[in-house]
Amino acid sequence: MNMQVMGMLASIVEQRMIPVANWLTRSRHVMALRDGFQLAMPFIIVGSLLVPILYPPVASDNAHPLAIALRDLSQQLMPWLYPVYSHTAGLVSLIIAFGAAASLAKAYEMPERLSGLCGCVAFLLLIDFRSAQGGVFGYLGGLGIFTALLAAFYTVEVIRLFQRAGWIIQFPEEVPLMTRQGFQLIIPLLFITLSLSLLRLWLQQHFGISLPELMEYLFQPLVTGADTLPALLIALLVAHLLWFMGVHGALIVNGLLSPFWMAGLSANQGALMAGEPLPHIFLQGFWDYYLLIGGIGTTLPLVFMAMRSRSRTLHSVGRLGLIPSLFNINEPLLFGFPIIMNPLFFLPFIGVPMVNATLAWLLTEWGYLDRFVAMLPWSMPSPLGAAWAANGSLANALMVLVCILNSYVLYRPFFIAHERMLLAQETERRAH
Repeated sequence: MNMQVMGMLASIVEQRMIPVANWLTRSRHVMALRDGFQLAMPFIIVGSLLVPILYPPVASDNAHPLAIALRDLSQQLMPWLYPVYSHTAGLVSLIIAFGAAASLAKAYEMPERLSGLCGCVAFLLLIDFRSAQGGVFGYLGGLGIFTALLAAFYTVEVIRLFQRAGWIIQFPEEVPLMTRQGFQLIIPLLFITLSLSLLRLWLQQHFGISLPELMEYLFQPLVTGADTLPALLIALLVAHLLWFMGVHGALIVNGLLSPFWMAGLSANQGALMAGEPLPHIFLQGFWDYYLLIGGIGTTLPLVFMAMRSRSRTLHSVGRLGLIPSLFNINEPLLFGFPIIMNPLFFLPFIGVPMVNATLAWLLTEWGYLDRFVAMLPWSMPSPLGAAWAANGSLANALMVLVCILNSYVLYRPFFIAHERMLLAQETERRAH
């Protein structure tokens, strides 16, 4: 890439995008949102691991002996395993309410655990458990994520307001800390519970709807809009542009997309249980296993090229980065090649994941690939993760291999040019 063009691009990113990215990384509420989802992650993963067992990937009319055996096994294990699923992944919004409230309280230097529990109480108060609707408990899972975040942030901000205004019960320093903190929460907690109960009652009497139902309705266009190819490509572009400039763009993008991914995952799991078509494509499994193969930028093929390189620098970086790259960690490559701020790798670093994303999206839309129904650790090797998270899909595992081959072909010319440049530099150093 022309250095003048590269300089202009760097200037635009530094002036426009990096300040916004830095603000997001420092935002207490964005960090609380991220921390809430990170706290819920092990529970989501445990529940997701059981999905292929509870709902085996075989059609109900498949008469093959293996298919019949899998369905029978699923029915036998259902009374044992389904309660585990419903009390892990099925309680994710309640866990997020606690985690987000505790994280925001910590940022404000307020009691974390007590604030987190208040966030849970506020969230539960907004769900109308008296409703005869069968799906009301679904709001404890993925359907209630936006309500959980609202309840968590409202709770902590009210507690903070009351503490700053001095509208709390004060005790002398001699009283034990937990006792003081507990009594200080009585008045704000009373206000929080009364106000939210009044809001719930008002919505029910005037509109016949609960707040979680209202939030689901209001955010449905955003959930649908986030699950489109343009939204996917924009997210990729922002994440990779920021990473190219040395800012952890994926961390920012993942934090902002997490509520939409979780809502989509819950919808897919619900459709799977009901035997209906899965509605959502762009979930975290799609991002992690098709687009981060070897790490940000889909750099695993570069490791294989580097290990066979005649350049000592590249050969050393390749050997150092092999094992981490298999688990989608590629900092040795990003800074060892280097790729960060290297004009030569700008186009493939941005373009390769976007090409893979478009191909994987279209093949999923056309029905050749399976949609994701589970959330697994992002560090799981991509072929295994893509198959497991899509209920044992062999097609998804093969798609990862296609993405690797595609990335190899697209990266190869740029790697050769970079290798020649390094070989010339190494030859010159040896000559001196």
